[in-house]
Amino acid sequence: MKDEQQSLRTEELWNKAKAIADDIIAIEAIDTTKAYNKLCAELRRKKLRVWQQRLTKYAAILTLPLLFSTAILGYLLTNSSTDDDRMTEIYSVNGAITRYELPDKSVVWLNSGSRLRFANHFTQANRQVELEGEGYFEVKANPQSPFYVNTVHGLQVYVYGTHFNVAAYEESDCIETVLEEGHVNVIIPGRKTQYSMEQGEILSYNKQTGQITSNRVDTEEKLAWKDGKLVFRNTPLEEIFQHLERHFNIHITFVNHSGKQYRYRATFYNETLPQIMDYLGKSASLSWHFEKSTLTTGSKSSKRHMRVDLY
Repeated sequence: MKDEQQSLRTEELWNKAKAIADDIIAIEAIDTTKAYNKLCAELRRKKLRVWQQRLTKYAAILTLPLLFSTAILGYLLTNSSTDDDRMTEIYSVNGAITRYELPDKSVVWLNSGSRLRFANHFTQANRQVELEGEGYFEVKANPQSPFYVNTVHGLQVYVYGTHFNVAAYEESDCIETVLEEGHVNVIIPGRKTQYSMEQGEILSYNKQTGQITSNRVDTEEKLAWKDGKLVFRNTPLEEIFQHLERHFNIHITFVNHSGKQYRYRATFYNETLPQIMDYLGKSASLSWHFEKSTLTTGSKSSKRHMRVDLY
């Protein structure tokens, strides 16, 4: 009887020991790094959803014609599981200007509706960003590491440290590069040669024809947008309306009944859109009015509409 009890106790102890051993094996089998990365990714997704909800709310109540912001008023998206290969995307919401400091301490200003994508960590041999829209860059000098701006249509701009602007809007026929100071090199899609720009020069590449033009330019006119100003120097009326659309986040329908061409020289800073339209109407027979806002396809917020008639 005593031996039987001893045998049962031994079997019970053996079963407990085996259960503990199984638990230890299960714990050792867990990939802690993978689990940690998965947890971090889930936290980032939750944090991103919160920011997107807040940004949508803020965008609905903003009434100022233009906002200056850091990445908080654009939105910032990060992907991937490790810091080494994570990509960051900055989006400047319509009607806003976003300023952002890149990993190498270079600084970029993104115009309304523009997007920038880049690796979370720049390396000595890789300082590259992808631009959609318009960006002004102040690149931190590094003679051993070129800084590349890549556009959707294949045009590349690379520098080692300078100040320049790239406008690559999808709806525009041309991609424009303006050099404020220093030196810039432009690589044209499908060509073996590259173009070296001089200070105060603009290089325009036509996406449809491949034609390239280069001229001297008033850099203040082309770069004033980053300071919230609108500067026009002998600018056609049609081009002025394009700038106003981005600046005020509005869609403008322009109908030229007369066929006349008007050019303007003006600088605007704090003026409202109606004030600017009234100024333009002093030298041309313009009639304008706001139309009912409508939701655009795929958009959660309405954009104001204006119709302008030239007689």
